[in-house]
Amino acid sequence: MNKLDVKIGGMHCASCSSSIENDVKKIPGVKISSVNYATEKGHFEFDDSQAESLIKEKIDELGYEILDSSKEETEEKNGNFQKFIIALVLSVLIFIFAMGPLKNLPSTKINWIIQFALALPVWLIIGNHFIKAVLVFLRSGKSNMNTLIGLGTSAAFLYSSFITFFPGTSSELGLLQKVYFEAVGFIISFVYLGQYFENKAKKKARESLNLLLQKGAKKASVIKDGEEVEIPVEEVHLRDIIRVRPGGKIPVDGIVTKGVSSVDESMISGESIPVLKKESSEVFTGTINGESTIEFMATKVGSDTFLSQIIQYVEKAQSLKPPIQRYADKISSYFVPIVIAIAFFTFLAWYFFGEGPKWGFSISNMIAVLVIACPCALGLATPTAVVVSTGRAAMKGILISGGDVIEKGDKIDTIIFDKTGTLTVGRPQVEKINYLKEVDKNIFLKEIGSIEHYSEHPISKAIVDYVRNKSISFIDPDTFEIISGKGLVAQISGKEYIVGNKALLEENNIKVTGKSTDIGTEVWVSINKELVAQIILNDSIKDQAPEVIAALKKENIETWLISGDNKKVTEKVAKTLSIDHFVANALPTDKAKYVEDLQKKGRKVAMLGDGINDAPALAVADLSMAMGTGTDIAISTADVTLINGDISKALEFILLSEGTMKIIRQNLFLSLIYNVLCIPLAAGLFYPFTGWMFPPALASLAMGLSSISVVTNSLRIRNLIEVSRS
Repeated sequence: MNKLDVKIGGMHCASCSSSIENDVKKIPGVKISSVNYATEKGHFEFDDSQAESLIKEKIDELGYEILDSSKEETEEKNGNFQKFIIALVLSVLIFIFAMGPLKNLPSTKINWIIQFALALPVWLIIGNHFIKAVLVFLRSGKSNMNTLIGLGTSAAFLYSSFITFFPGTSSELGLLQKVYFEAVGFIISFVYLGQYFENKAKKKARESLNLLLQKGAKKASVIKDGEEVEIPVEEVHLRDIIRVRPGGKIPVDGIVTKGVSSVDESMISGESIPVLKKESSEVFTGTINGESTIEFMATKVGSDTFLSQIIQYVEKAQSLKPPIQRYADKISSYFVPIVIAIAFFTFLAWYFFGEGPKWGFSISNMIAVLVIACPCALGLATPTAVVVSTGRAAMKGILISGGDVIEKGDKIDTIIFDKTGTLTVGRPQVEKINYLKEVDKNIFLKEIGSIEHYSEHPISKAIVDYVRNKSISFIDPDTFEIISGKGLVAQISGKEYIVGNKALLEENNIKVTGKSTDIGTEVWVSINKELVAQIILNDSIKDQAPEVIAALKKENIETWLISGDNKKVTEKVAKTLSIDHFVANALPTDKAKYVEDLQKKGRKVAMLGDGINDAPALAVADLSMAMGTGTDIAISTADVTLINGDISKALEFILLSEGTMKIIRQNLFLSLIYNVLCIPLAAGLFYPFTGWMFPPALASLAMGLSSISVVTNSLRIRNLIEVSRS
């Protein structure tokens, strides 16, 4: 079976990808045809060697292009924005000559020629792919929003050009002496603005996978015949023995065969405290070795490693979850053929049965139908609301990745929280110190802080911060030694300190009795072989968390806490915040499966997290939100980023999303009602009864008024997250 993977340019809505899929499937020999609009990738499988060239020809025939994979991902997005700016500037200039202070100056003839010169690059160059959409429609019968934009703008431009350069002939035909160049410019301008936001969303989907790939190690130090050899990670084989030095990345999955060290597994569990690894312990790709050299045997390589599975999960989720198709695109699939049919029958009816100049009224009314149906208001209904909504959100500390994200936040009824870094601060903090012997507390804190100051371990940093906040200065220890994965031993002020876990103290014949009732990480301290203190560390809950959970409950949104931490800690946080459900010891793919299980039950799920371990769940959720203080991968995978890690913004976004969608629906209703009422009028349906005609000039004005009503309605979004929902 032959395979072809290509990057496809020129897709502007979900129906574009569907059109390519369906047409390519009809090619003899093609077995699988899959096109992902979000990532702009096409995957095709075929058993006929000639099918590859036919697939490429079909994509080109449909008006799309196969892009060079090395092409900069920002080109199309930035190109659309530049086209919007250029088209908008030219349109404003046209408007000044058409309806502004330079109207009819220096003369009507010269004025129209100037408008033509300004509109020509907008229609022919900037709006080129709308013209292509019309040609594709004529060849294949495939239509979308671009087809109607191309028909309307081309009809208005060509009609206006004919009036401009052949005034005598057009008068003899009875054509109305009016041009519509400004309509061409403004329609194309705002459509490009909407596409700019769409391309931002597609780029975001690609970035998340690239960042995940960067987390893996590029090289591995393999022990061969007793010597250490550095090779590319792709060349590592099962059962190879690999050595990783302090601070190095684990290149593949494996089992430790030699050494003891702490490994930072926050990318898997989300927890900031390193995990002790010794002989027979498992290690995973992309995690970071701590203070000692370890050796391990490779048990999983290539696509079988844990990190690769996360990448595959995210990619699959982005491929299988179709992007939200704009309402305007759905409507256009029915609207385009209807409008074309009405325009065609309008021409025939006036030519064969109408009164007055046959050519004049026939062409004028047909153009009026196409101009008034040209989806300026329909095209603006979503983009204008999105522009206002994303701008307002940014001012409130909420960054939205693309216009379709607004729809994702509508009707959310379940929200899943990660624990560490999301509901909690994300780093260990000293909760309390239990003194087991009588000691001078100030001296004890000075000495323990001075010792821990020499370690880079997160627990040590937490103890140092605790002491420093009490304005206690540090001194230098006489000796200092880190015991890998267990703690440290130091001499200071003539005393021997042993600081670490229970195992370290017991190895030094210091008896640790009793079971702690505290929930958190325990650090035991002995002075001169005598147990003197127990330090309890915990990750504290964020100040705004209780209020946010309570507000979500009032909105009838079910809350979940799914964490990689142990059950005791996870349960404590869930109960403290009155969260409805909790799951502990969850791996990254476990989190994603819980999201999918809830979706299968008909729930619309939002996921809020901050780490690599949250990426699969973020990718598969209906709405994904990442903390701005989290990892780049979580932020890139997510639809929404909450700046400064303020979880109260999650509720604000949901309120903003629901309100914006209401306004978008109102905008679509306004634009459609306008078309339903005005198209019959433009077609001259009422002329036999009332004598009313709706020339293209009036159609253009009506189109402008409908657009103004849509924009004005969209501006109400600015107040959505200032008030609570009733």
